[in-house]
Amino acid sequence: MKTLKILGLLSLLVFSFSIHAAKYDKKVDPSELYDKATNHLKNEEYRKALRVLGKYTKSKPKDADGWTLYAFTQRKLKNYKKAEVNYEKALKLDPENKIALEYQGELFVETERLGLAQTNLNKLKELCPTSCDELEQLKKYINQEEKKSL
Repeated sequence: MKTLKILGLLSLLVFSFSIHAAKYDKKVDPSELYDKATNHLKNEEYRKALRVLGKYTKSKPKDADGWTLYAFTQRKLKNYKKAEVNYEKALKLDPENKIALEYQGELFVETERLGLAQTNLNKLKELCPTSCDELEQLKKYINQEEKKSL
């Protein structure tokens, strides 16, 4: 009888360990994380997006777009220092990432560094000689700030 109890306890321990291990051993599909994060962003659920993008960037550390969205989310939550670090990561991976340049420029405007925002605008002018959405958006963002200063 004692042996049966011990075997029962061992079985229970093995079973609970395998459930616990399975919980933490799940392989999460990065594309599912990305989709989930973009849905949170569309709904302006920045805290939720931040958690998902944290997981995404760990699973895809060389994805400049992931770092850009992660930085964007941090900027929306006013975590400017972290946002700046992550925009730099994105631009190190892809120096011509127009979205990262636009959003980083917006960060510079928000942190009152219009000269750096203008530098990003100039880079976008080089990348988009006949214009592009990112160039036009950053131009508007800078112009709105300049109008406030007058």
